[in-house]
Amino acid sequence: MSTTFKMFQPSPVRMRGLATASILGAFIFVIGLFVDPLRAWSGYLMAFIYFVEMGLAGGLFLCALTLSSARWATALRRIPEAMTASLPYAFMFGLLLMGGVSTIYEWSHAAVVEADPLLKGKASYLNGGFFFLRLVVFFLLWIWLTRGMVSVSRRQDHGDDAVLARSRFRYAALFLPIFAITFSLASIDWIQSLEPHWFSTIFGLVTLSSAGMSGLAICMLLVVYLRDRGAMRKTVTADHLDDIGKICIGFALFWGYIWFCQYMLIWYTNMPEETPYYALRHQGSWQVLTWVNVTLNWAVPFFVLMPKAARRSGTVLTRVAIVMLIGQALNLYILVGPPLLGDEPIYGLWEFAPVVGALTFFLWCTLRALTQAPIVPTTGLD
Repeated sequence: MSTTFKMFQPSPVRMRGLATASILGAFIFVIGLFVDPLRAWSGYLMAFIYFVEMGLAGGLFLCALTLSSARWATALRRIPEAMTASLPYAFMFGLLLMGGVSTIYEWSHAAVVEADPLLKGKASYLNGGFFFLRLVVFFLLWIWLTRGMVSVSRRQDHGDDAVLARSRFRYAALFLPIFAITFSLASIDWIQSLEPHWFSTIFGLVTLSSAGMSGLAICMLLVVYLRDRGAMRKTVTADHLDDIGKICIGFALFWGYIWFCQYMLIWYTNMPEETPYYALRHQGSWQVLTWVNVTLNWAVPFFVLMPKAARRSGTVLTRVAIVMLIGQALNLYILVGPPLLGDEPIYGLWEFAPVVGALTFFLWCTLRALTQAPIVPTTGLD
């Protein structure tokens, strides 16, 4: 069955507001470079990873929908497709990150590496040239595969034949393992190497679950927004909201499970090269933030969305999504902040303005991408 749907046009006022907030975040970051470069680059790193996670989550959800043949979500497919439109911008932000490598990564200083046997042993991997090369390769792979999936999906609007369906399936099947490997390596590069003496064998899963939470929160916000704005009013049903709420519970459980696994295993084994990671985060105000982090990212979505009535409410889903986005920003702050900012957290514009700017720019990119194709796929709905 083929159906014609009107194109989506976001509110110009809303788009200008998002653009203004994005520019303001970038402006504050630039000022921060002159006032306190370390804090400014710390905030930039958090914003960059936040932005990348949400874009890649779109690709991950596309894979899940395609490989599972989830027809219930066909009408919602444009949202994760639009989320991947941010990845070329993320690539540019990644290139800009190279300007702060010497400020935030201790392994980038030859004198430090020379005096540290452990860093010296890792120098073949942790060095500026190879770091840059990996960043470029990661983004080229991500952009190629997500654009391939989106391109085939758009072509299916003109005829859903078996050849196109197989092509989209192949892109999805290729993206999934490549994403798992490259995103894990990227997480090691961008986050774990901030503390190069520490390591976790499941750190890739920790960050993957965080990306899923951030991306799902964006999906929830946009599904409710597009339904309430009328663009998807006849398409999105209470059953769709219920299903998304169930997925959110699943991701919250997965995030909490992986978080606890890493925490329990490191704390219980009490190995000197691993426990300093949590020792630092379990002192002073960092400890308070750690438990707030668990509350926002696990307890709130899990318990609030348990009742069926809550999952079928657009208002409840929106509020939970906002809590999750705040929670994931806090999660990144706890991952990045302690090795860069010290024993006590610092709350200021340099840390949080870039993150807010990244979120608003991501929403701007996604809403803009939603205008480039029918808001609902014109085939495969029956």
